[in-house]
Amino acid sequence: MNKNIIDDLIKVNNNLIIPSYLIKYYEILDISDYDFLLLVYLINQKEDKIILDVKKISEDLFIDQSRLLEVISNLTDKKYISIEVKKNNGIIEEYISLELIYSKLKLLMIENKNNEKTNDIYSTFEQEFGRTLSPTEYETIQNWIESNISIDLIKSALKEAILSGVSNIRYIDKILFEWNKKGYKTSEDIVSNRKYKDDNYVEEIYDYDWLNE
Repeated sequence: MNKNIIDDLIKVNNNLIIPSYLIKYYEILDISDYDFLLLVYLINQKEDKIILDVKKISEDLFIDQSRLLEVISNLTDKKYISIEVKKNNGIIEEYISLELIYSKLKLLMIENKNNEKTNDIYSTFEQEFGRTLSPTEYETIQNWIESNISIDLIKSALKEAILSGVSNIRYIDKILFEWNKKGYKTSEDIVSNRKYKDDNYVEEIYDYDWLNE
């Protein structure tokens, strides 16, 4: 990103807030500096739909109208903004909607969070095992994740193995296999099932006819 574009943005309006997530995902979004400039401007309007007033936006951002129209067209083609036409009191007005860019950014944030969790699970295994994971072990963990086994459940299986004194990927794989057969999806499912068994055990004790025995 051209640092000058941020400097110019600050000069244009000291009250403009530059969202950190736009800077973070700048390269992934594959946008130009002018695209970035317009998105920052639109987001700062604090509205989901902004009246498309080319003359005003052009003056506010010190961009000539022809360049601005190119930027709007580019962001529309990339499906980061959309243009909606509405009729108010017989007057046709065009609005810029930011719903698409917000949806895209939300997906990127979720993906980034999932990646962070994935990287964290490898570190957790190495910490518990007290050694670096082998390529085969990495691949096994990756297969669990690709099979939609939650990170939460994988950590619970790891904990189960460590408490049993076993630091072995195959053992953990068997735990996950058994849990999958029982329909466990989260650690809460495991806790609930154990609580159910414990409650039934206590109930059986109270129901037992000790005197006749």
